[in-house]
Amino acid sequence: MYRLYFSLGKDPETGRYLRSPKRTFHCKSKNPKNWSKECENALSAYRTELEGSRKHENGSRSVSEYAENFHALRKGTFKSPLAYKREGDYIRHICALFRDIRLSDLRPDDIRHAYADARKDGMSDGELHGTHVKLRQILQDAVDNEIIERNPCTPVKLSKPTYRERKPLPTKDASRFLTCLLKEPLSSKAAGTMLLLQCGLRRGEMLGMTWGDYSAENRTLKISKQYTNDKTLRPPKSKMSRRTIAVNETLIDYLNQWKSIQRKQLGRYGLDQNESTPIVNGIKVVTTDDGKHATIVNIDGHNFDRWFRDFCVDNGFGSYENVTGTFLRNGKKHVRGTGYTGLVPHALRHTQATLLIGEGADVKTVQARLGHASPNTTLAIYSHAIEANDRKAADTFARILAKGR
Repeated sequence: MYRLYFSLGKDPETGRYLRSPKRTFHCKSKNPKNWSKECENALSAYRTELEGSRKHENGSRSVSEYAENFHALRKGTFKSPLAYKREGDYIRHICALFRDIRLSDLRPDDIRHAYADARKDGMSDGELHGTHVKLRQILQDAVDNEIIERNPCTPVKLSKPTYRERKPLPTKDASRFLTCLLKEPLSSKAAGTMLLLQCGLRRGEMLGMTWGDYSAENRTLKISKQYTNDKTLRPPKSKMSRRTIAVNETLIDYLNQWKSIQRKQLGRYGLDQNESTPIVNGIKVVTTDDGKHATIVNIDGHNFDRWFRDFCVDNGFGSYENVTGTFLRNGKKHVRGTGYTGLVPHALRHTQATLLIGEGADVKTVQARLGHASPNTTLAIYSHAIEANDRKAADTFARILAKGR
């Protein structure tokens, strides 16, 4: 007679070691030589029974319960809190779509029907695709943890959403935008807008730029960080986003002028300009018992967007649906309001890429300049400009052949 049991590890709540119930086993053979083999078989059968019981117990957890736990365990593992928040949005979609369906009961057809209902309720293709990718990841985690045997997402095919056509400024409007910007009094936000236009930067990259990243001598700009919406300096979006790009004489002259003006502005507050000073800066003044103290800060993205909207409305690149105020400046009427429609900062990035491709710049150069992780991203986003180049190439080739007749 033997007593069989297995160690089940530590209880995560109490820290005590657990073990399975003891099971008494009587050998059937009268020959002692056979008892060890019978014990091995009995242990194997008991293990299979225990594992099946554990799978059944864990598989009875709902999809939403498992998804929420998956998300909670990943807190603090993301580079950006915004990325964790974005995953939380996908988790909420998953919970709404599958509610109390058990992990062990979820089938591919259930997923297809849930997606069809989501489309009817107005979920966008992009949001649905992101939710699908997250669900597949969560269910694969359940497979890896031996809670379910197969990932029901695997047979469900959901094509990537097509990029909506970007709306860059045409060449004539881009030139007019530059003219308007050069007429604008030099300021940190105007300098930031010039960086967006001339370099195709992301807004966060522009806001994180310091004078140490700029070299007038080498005519380069180094992108190594970004200032995000949670008001934190972080590494760029991807490895390829860390880059050094060339800058033109127009930008060099503009930045040099702004650097001189900024130095004087900071000096009035007893502050020094150095390589760590943001190019697009703000000055925060705090009053304490000791008096007023000024510090240099990065400008908040929402604050910059507000200035950008006003600039666009003042110069005919946008409008406010609800006008809340008007004033005169240098004999020109300006309006302020809410319900903005028009040009947005990110459109300047698309303007740079589209105009470069239109002028024959190769995709690899544009990818490196914009900091896309892959040239495939550049190809997908700017396919319309590349197609236009293809037509130009066809017409050019026809003209070449015509000359040889």
